[in-house]
Amino acid sequence: MNRPERPAPSVFNSRRDPLAGSPAQRRARRQQREDPQAVAQDYLQYMLNDYDDRRRQAHRSWRDLCPAYAFALTTHAANWPRGGGEDTEGELAAQWELMRGESRLRWPKAREVVEDAWLALDHMPAPAVRPLLQ
Repeated sequence: MNRPERPAPSVFNSRRDPLAGSPAQRRARRQQREDPQAVAQDYLQYMLNDYDDRRRQAHRSWRDLCPAYAFALTTHAANWPRGGGEDTEGELAAQWELMRGESRLRWPKAREVVEDAWLALDHMPAPAVRPLLQ
């Protein structure tokens, strides 16, 4: 049996906020984000954009959201079912409890983040996602 792929720890570190940094780094990210041609071409860019939006709108921290992004990547790569059936939701919720680490998000809130990430992953080419998995 093959070992399931999992998110790369170097990228998915819930204790290191990827949007923190010097004022110049924050300005550069903001300029890139405001460019209408700058569409998330890979999952890392998607996460940074989504995190920036969610932290401003709902005051979410990277520690809360990082595990949800990792969960979405892992379950998407493993082709987990996404349907809204009770069994599927129960399995996803149970797996979230195992993977959430220090995230304060309960499954219903995490599900929103995960669902959005799944939709983004559906439209990304595999080479843009593969480097984030081990």
